[in-house]
Amino acid sequence: MQGIRYTNFNFDKSKYYLFYISELKGYGIGSFFGDAVASIKHLERDKVVVVGIAPDVLGQYNYDNIIIVNQTTHRENQRKGADGFMREISHNAYIHEVIARILSNQNELLLYMFESNALMTLDQKAGIELIGPQSDIVSMLSNKIALYDIFSASIPMASYHVCHGLEALTNRAEVMLRDGQDTLFVSLEKSAAGANSMIVQSVEQIEERFSACKEDTFLLTAFISHVSDPTSLGVVINEDEVYVAGIADQKINGTKFEGSIYPSQLSATIQEKLIDYTRVVGQKMASLGFRGIFGCDFIVTDKDEIYFIETNPRKQGTTMEFCCMLQKSLPEDAPNLPELEYYAVKYSKSAPDTKEPDYGNPKVYWETYNYKVRKDVSVYAYLPQYNNEREMFDNVVDHKIEKEYMVVEHAGEDFSVKKGSFLGRVISVGKNYRDIHMGIDMGKKILNCTCDTLSQH
Repeated sequence: MQGIRYTNFNFDKSKYYLFYISELKGYGIGSFFGDAVASIKHLERDKVVVVGIAPDVLGQYNYDNIIIVNQTTHRENQRKGADGFMREISHNAYIHEVIARILSNQNELLLYMFESNALMTLDQKAGIELIGPQSDIVSMLSNKIALYDIFSASIPMASYHVCHGLEALTNRAEVMLRDGQDTLFVSLEKSAAGANSMIVQSVEQIEERFSACKEDTFLLTAFISHVSDPTSLGVVINEDEVYVAGIADQKINGTKFEGSIYPSQLSATIQEKLIDYTRVVGQKMASLGFRGIFGCDFIVTDKDEIYFIETNPRKQGTTMEFCCMLQKSLPEDAPNLPELEYYAVKYSKSAPDTKEPDYGNPKVYWETYNYKVRKDVSVYAYLPQYNNEREMFDNVVDHKIEKEYMVVEHAGEDFSVKKGSFLGRVISVGKNYRDIHMGIDMGKKILNCTCDTLSQH
């Protein structure tokens, strides 16, 4: 099949099908979407099938009803750009055949995505409905310069300059450095997870990093020294209601996101302020027409000053862990995050029995780690393909075990992993920080043992 690297999709007329589009790092969220739709439509859960569509190139796939859309035939794992992935999905003949079979048996096909994207056009077909934010609003809120223009009057943010072109950027940076600001933050308009941003202390660093971006537009701010990088996750329901799931601490290396830790180690007072700020951001997003799951990134200084960095108008890397945590922390009839998003997108209202967690009484601790290689590496060993993260959370919270970790999305044996791509991810769950840190350390050691060069992450 042209453009399909792998599929194990099997059509069954007795099932009700949904589509979920995401990299495999967000695959598990689809199961919670399936729970939500079964609840909303009063269907038996085992009759609801979530078909995952992903771009990841791995040696093997231990996933049910998965379709891997990727043109490459090589044993090479390299992260795929979202725009290219969306184009391939939208025009893939096999995907359209699957859609036709599904819609011949049910009146609608609900489409769920990790992040809305205008280049994904399947929802333009009759019978397909996207459950998620509008792509044009997502694009606007993903622009770092637009973020400062939109939010800086409502919430504390660093002072900033917009520089059109590399020459204007270096001229402004030179003035700031000469005036005594010894460290600066520079970013292109779009820079998810720090991919197109950097912390600099000289004009030469800027010129070297952005030499190919002479005509681009840049955001330039003073770098604010800080002691914590918290992140929040929530759902924009309407202009009056913003649901907040909680606060986690991000692990940032320079400008690169490496993982998160929950619960946050910040004081209860600071966390309350972060939750309040998240509601402020969400309400502003709602006024622009946004509805759905979102996240906010902040920094906290050693003087307990809080600065808003950006909003992420999509699911975040921690969304799966928050879903698992909420499932074990809230009453059984409380809606999960995808169900909250469903009601927000379709009706601009809260789902029935909506309840936020007790922020000060965590029932479980968790930590994640993204193992990305800093240069091309060869992988010569495989790891077991575990992926039941929900069960791991259940077992720890229900006291079947005290702690557990798993390595997921490992590339596989006889693979090459390209610079900046995932060798794998580690997820650790327990009842205290010590145990979850230990799980992450063990997972990193195991991943190290599978490639030809150690400590490249």
